[in-house]
This record gives sequence, C-alpha cells and structure tokens, in this order.
Amino acid sequence: MKTLLKYILILCFLSGIASCEDFLREDNRSNIDSDSYFAEATAYESLVSASYSTLRSVWRADPWLFCLGVDIYTRGESELRSGSYENRDVYSRQLNEYNDLNSTNSFVSDFYAAVYKAIQTCNTAIARAEKVTGLTDARKEQLVAEVKFLRAYYYYLLAEQFGGVPLVLDEINTAITHFERDTEEDVFRFIISELEATVGILPETPEQFGRVTKGAVKNLLSLVYLTRGYKSYAGSSDFSLAASYADEVINSGQYSLLSSFEEVFAPGNEENKEIIFSIQYDAGSLSSYTSGNGQNVHFGWELWTKVLGGFERGNTTYNWKKSQFTPTQFLYSLFDTEADSRYDVTFLSTFYATADDVSTGVRKGDLRTYFPKYDQPFTVQDSLDFMAQHPNAIIITKSRWIQDIEGLGGTGMVPMVWKFYDPDAPFPDNNTGYTSTRDIFLFRLAETYLIAAEAYHKLNNNDKAVERINSVRQRAAIPGNEAAMTIPASDVTLDFILDERARELTGEYKRWMDLKRTGKLIERTLLYNNLAQRTNRMEPHHLLRPIPQTVRDQDSGDFPQNPGYN
Repeated sequence: MKTLLKYILILCFLSGIASCEDFLREDNRSNIDSDSYFAEATAYESLVSASYSTLRSVWRADPWLFCLGVDIYTRGESELRSGSYENRDVYSRQLNEYNDLNSTNSFVSDFYAAVYKAIQTCNTAIARAEKVTGLTDARKEQLVAEVKFLRAYYYYLLAEQFGGVPLVLDEINTAITHFERDTEEDVFRFIISELEATVGILPETPEQFGRVTKGAVKNLLSLVYLTRGYKSYAGSSDFSLAASYADEVINSGQYSLLSSFEEVFAPGNEENKEIIFSIQYDAGSLSSYTSGNGQNVHFGWELWTKVLGGFERGNTTYNWKKSQFTPTQFLYSLFDTEADSRYDVTFLSTFYATADDVSTGVRKGDLRTYFPKYDQPFTVQDSLDFMAQHPNAIIITKSRWIQDIEGLGGTGMVPMVWKFYDPDAPFPDNNTGYTSTRDIFLFRLAETYLIAAEAYHKLNNNDKAVERINSVRQRAAIPGNEAAMTIPASDVTLDFILDERARELTGEYKRWMDLKRTGKLIERTLLYNNLAQRTNRMEPHHLLRPIPQTVRDQDSGDFPQNPGYN
C-alpha cells in the first residue's frame, strides 16, 4: 500500500526519471495491482485524501513567487544553511528585483513541478473513479467533484504565474516526451467549465472540516471571473459573475465574519466560521515534526543574532523567525493604529528578554526591543521617558525599519508579522524544515467581501463596493472607532482596495497575484519596494514567469518560452 501511494505522490511527470515503468520496477515490490487496489472503496478514498495532501506539497516551500517583487514585502537577508546560501540569495534577488530573472531559477522550476505533480495525483483520482466498487454513484460523483476543484485551483495558479500551460487531464502511466502549451484563454475557460460543473454536486456543509464545499467552489469562481475580467479575452459578464458568486458565498449563511480580527487568528481556532477553505495540518498526520508549514516563520528576523543579550538560540517564545521576506515601510504606513485593530494583531512591536545575560545586565522579562507605532509621533522626550522605565530596551524607530544588507543602512529589524504565531511549534533541530501545525487559510470570508468590492468597483458601482469594504473595516475597528473606520463611496479606488487587501491579508501569500491581476505590479513595486526601485529592472514581460529550462530540455518538441526570457 505504501509503495502504491508513493507511486501516486512521487510523480515522474516532468521530472528527470526516464519512464514511469522504470520507477515502478524499482519501487513496487508488492504483488498488488494498482488498478485492483484502487478499485476498493477504502483505497480510493485514500487516493482522494492524497489529492488533498498535495496542497501541503505545493505550499510547503517558501512563498517565493507570491511574496517577493511586490509592494508590501521585499527581500531580506538570505538564510544560511551549513554556511551556504545554496543560491537562495541569487534566486530571491531575481524574483524580488527582476534582475536577470531567467529559466534556471530553481524557485520557479520547483513550484512548476510541484503543481504539476499535484495535478497528476488529481488526474489519477479522477481516472480511477469509474472502476471503484463499494461506493454509491453519488458518493463517487462528490469525491470526483472535490478533486476537480483542486485541479482547477492548481491550473489557476499556473495560468497566473506562467500564462498558457499544457492542460494535462489524464493519468500518465507511460513516458510522454512532448506537451503542447494551451493558451492562457483556454486554461481559464477550462477552469471555469470545471468549477461550473462541480458547484451543483458539492454540499453546502462539509462532512469533515477542510473538505471542498459549494462555498469553496463559488469563492474560487468569483476570484477566477474577477481575474479574467481584466484580461484582453475577458467575457462581458465576468465582473458581474465575480460579484454575484462572491455575494452568494457571503449570503449563504454558511460563513460569517467573526466578531474580531484577533479571533480569526487565535491559535487553535483554525476551524472557525470565517474559513471557507484551508490546508489542514495536525502533528499526527506529518511524516516528521519538520514537515509542517512555515507561515509562522516568515516576515521576521532572528532575535538572538540581531539583539546582543537577552535571547537564546532556539527559544520558542517568539517562534523561529527568518528575514528572507521583509515587510516594507509602506506596509506599516497603511494602518491607522488608533482605529484599526489589525495592526496590533498582525504585527508584534515589543519583545521581552527570554534569558538572563550577565554581560549586558539584561534580565529575563526585561523589555528588550520596542518599535513605536509607524503613524504616531515618538519624540526625543518620549524616548527619554520610555528608557527611564525600560533601561535595557532598544528603541527602533520607523526610519530604521529597513534591511541591513547591501548598503541599505537599516537595522534588519522590523515589527514582526505575528498573526500566524504557533505556540506549539518546536524549534527545528536544523533550519531545513518547518514545524507549525496551524492550518493555512486559502479562502476566508473577509477576502470574499473584498473580491465582491473589487468586482463592483470595476462595474462602476462604488455604492455596493463600499458596503462590502466597510463590513471588513468595521469588524476590524478598535471598539469605539467604527465611524473612523467607515469610508464613503468616493474613497473607493483600485489602489484603496489593494491597500485594504494589504491590511486584511498581510502574510497570506496573495500579494503578487493581486498586483498582477489588477495591472498594478510594476507601478506599486517600483514605488514601494526599495531593492526593486534601486535596480529599476521591471518590464512588462515580468508579469509572467519564465518556463523552467528543465521543462523545455526534457520536451522532445518545441516547448515555447514566455516572451522576454531566453
């Protein structure tokens, strides 16, 4: 059984393995025929579960293609492993500054391969359904619909990152040496047709939290229609359909905005009414404790290397943090910290010593590092008064919230993204794996409101757009500040919606796709990403990634590269 599952999960599609037959001869040491095995109901259900598990495989890697080269995050210090950057500095620079981005970038090729491996797992589950015994036709239809949703989601990711890609819809059991690229328009048409066909099959309420529902399909449809609405091949009703599907999710009665933004991200509260679809994690289902996700690790910095005294390596009080993705000063500037509760939930601005340090006189519990609010004055007198109360504190004001690499002159220390904190995540023995078992939210209702708002704005209906935006903002208001967080319809612009998405969705792996969708990627990245601005190498062809050279080398025919790349 393990061998057969390994065959499904470790795919030879678009890899360096000569053929699937060689792979099976090497690893399949049982006498069980896979066709017979997966025809059994329990085994087939496990194959559907394997399709879900591919979400972990796709999102387990660092979100290089989603959080670099944008306006609200920039490149920070690359992570050393055993004294080597292993080209992380090179590949991240290419993606953040778009300088010499090319088809050999491993972060790009790894993502491409991971998504296609996930698609092939889905294809296998879809292809095997017909021969399954022991399940009703209705049950099989529902399971196939769930898997088709996953496959459509993966093709959406590929189409936005790479444009036209091969629509591989069949299970692959033999070596295929050539794939034709379908057009981006055809890929979007396929995604929509698949989702439209499944939406009526799936239930409103999942039998198990984390399974695909009617609401998840409608949410993805709203996003796909919204995205296509900006394209040259857009349908005339795309924005209307995006708004309609988003409103159906909002008004379904299945989901609701929680009473506070903080509650959404409370550790242990991942299964809440705001979550439409998420990637499931739990310690018992991981192959090792370092097979978790790293969302709690990103957008920070190592306390014990940046602050002299007071923090021991490996302390879990603040989780392990890395600075490969560093928030820009622009991100912090977007918050009204006197009215918006999201700032203090999203970021951590005070750090207390976790260990005594004789050399500096720091005692455990001393306030050690403090970041005054970006939008509030902090005078010399404020500093003196603060230090009188906290003599061992280091005050870092906003002018120094910049990387300390490549002559930028900052401290490399910023308020850390904190909303993904995992109190149960152990420190890894090495820094090559992640240990968080918190779920990753892919779709949640607050974003659905913002999708609807964007669609209504594109339909020139800012009255409805502002209703959706104010629902999100009023929930985020510090009690008593609801009026201050309410905006008039005249304030609604595409830039305001992108700012609101930044405030609501910081750290949620969506930014590159948001900016690309709205046509704002180049403009806003060059305005607010200090390293991209300094290099000034962004061009229109960067709205797509290069097709990995490994893919083109393994193809026996002509597999065209995206324009602008060699």
